[in-house]
Amino acid sequence: MTELKIIFRVCLLVLISLILGVAPVFAFTETPDEDDAVFTALEDEMSRTQKRLKLDKHEKPYFVQYKVIESDIYYLAASCGAISQDRRSRSRRLYTDLRVGDYKLDSSGGGSGLSGLFGSKSGTSGRQLPIEDDYYAIRQEVWLDTDDAYKKAIETYEEKKSHLKSNPEQDRLGDWTREKPVVFIKPSVKLEVDEKKWKDATRKLSALFLKYPEVENSVVVFSAQAGNAWLINNEGFKHRDGKLQTVLSASAKVRAADGKTYTDVEFFTSLNSQDMPSMEVMEKRVDGLVKRLIRVSQAPLAEEFSGPVLFSPEAAGPLLHATLAQTVAGANEKSGGESLFQQAHPFKNKIGSRVASRMLTVVDNPNATEFKGQKLFGSYEVDDDGVPAQEITLIEKGVLKTLCTSRIPTRGVDGSNGHSGNGVGTVSILMVSADPSVNAKKLKKKLIDLGKEQGYDYVYIARRIAQMPDWLMNMGAAITSVFSKIQGSLSLQPTELYRVSVANGKEELVRGASILVQPSRLLRDISAAGNEQKAVLVAQGQYNAMSIVVPAVIVRDVDIQEPSKKAEKPPILPSPLSSPEASPSP
Repeated sequence: MTELKIIFRVCLLVLISLILGVAPVFAFTETPDEDDAVFTALEDEMSRTQKRLKLDKHEKPYFVQYKVIESDIYYLAASCGAISQDRRSRSRRLYTDLRVGDYKLDSSGGGSGLSGLFGSKSGTSGRQLPIEDDYYAIRQEVWLDTDDAYKKAIETYEEKKSHLKSNPEQDRLGDWTREKPVVFIKPSVKLEVDEKKWKDATRKLSALFLKYPEVENSVVVFSAQAGNAWLINNEGFKHRDGKLQTVLSASAKVRAADGKTYTDVEFFTSLNSQDMPSMEVMEKRVDGLVKRLIRVSQAPLAEEFSGPVLFSPEAAGPLLHATLAQTVAGANEKSGGESLFQQAHPFKNKIGSRVASRMLTVVDNPNATEFKGQKLFGSYEVDDDGVPAQEITLIEKGVLKTLCTSRIPTRGVDGSNGHSGNGVGTVSILMVSADPSVNAKKLKKKLIDLGKEQGYDYVYIARRIAQMPDWLMNMGAAITSVFSKIQGSLSLQPTELYRVSVANGKEELVRGASILVQPSRLLRDISAAGNEQKAVLVAQGQYNAMSIVVPAVIVRDVDIQEPSKKAEKPPILPSPLSSPEASPSP
């Protein structure tokens, strides 16, 4: 009986594909889906929707897609050797993408509103589903969400047609691309975590800060997550996938003598908690974090500067990831002529043009899992639209070759290239390389030579950029996020910034500066690069991180802003850890 069902489904998929005029693509399934209550409920309600969902004179939906995101998260936080938060949560949410019209003009408003596998922000909050595999309970919620989505689609479609009739658009792109249906079934995953082990670990790591009375505040956060996704649509796409990821962060705040505070963080990540670094490794890096912060708090203040800056791979990773995320993704257009960047996408209509230094090549490879033996994070096999991931060359020797695309049409790119994140084109694992490139010694000499040419007494080297997402504990520091947008610019907070004398090359650590760059021109301003690439982690949220492979780079023109004159008032009394009264009362 099972074999007959599989044969029937394959034949049905072929028939759907022929009707749509596209050839189906079949991926081997690793596990069967016959007993999957989620799939069964979604498929049965979709079948009823296609046959019977119609309101009066309005059209039936031409596209119906359901995506379910399930997450199981174990979360710990500890400070000063004691657990401050301990919780485990599980949830399922349904994201319905129902469209009235056709591929050229439909009821969509610009994005499919899907959530990423690990619960990234999306255009809709979705609908809560039962976490138990109860067919009737799940189907009831799917029915209600479908009804709501259809009514909204009708309203949007009529408004859109009326708007376009009054405001005709020349050379308008369609609203949705046709793609080959894909069946991709992988096992769902379950969260298995040794809670006692990680409670002990977070306590022990957070207690390390007690050795340093200079630390005003600190927190260690541990999270382990299992994420499962189901996707089906009436085109024949069918997708089930599961991923695991574990992240531990240790952050601390210190205060300088002038009252200014400085915060930094160390990240550790793996696919599952069993593969996390050893306690010895984590303790060593946490100890290094504190010592680094103390050195920064004792350093002189940075001064205002506009000129060449050398970014080590650790600093170039966050810099280039943020820059490329703004320039090679999300270039699709909405009806009415509006872009996702309010008509300001920096690389719009620039495919085939030079957008970066001629030495620079950028590849986006969501299939990559390792680089020189080091694990890479953020890989996937199919994207959020169910389209197979593709390795693409975004920039080749400075020339823009393509953009990251989803199923929303992008001018100059033929269909989706498997880079949908929440329904819009998104970067994945970026590989940045340069030719020609030089070794570290010659790179520093190049920096100094540029400084001399421009008449500077000093140039700068950024060795670390703050990895301080806003989800971490608010420590009252000047840093509230890794990046902040200021009038189209990126503002970065370096935690290790060195002033370099052009006379003798001597380096001096400085503090308090922020670095301001323009994404639209930064890639052009790269004047030299190192010959050693390194995989760097960039925080993507509370529960996940993304890898980027980068060399060190010199950016010819960077604005360094001097520290703010303001400083928060320190506590009235010193830390009890620095006082002989710190021992408990009898």
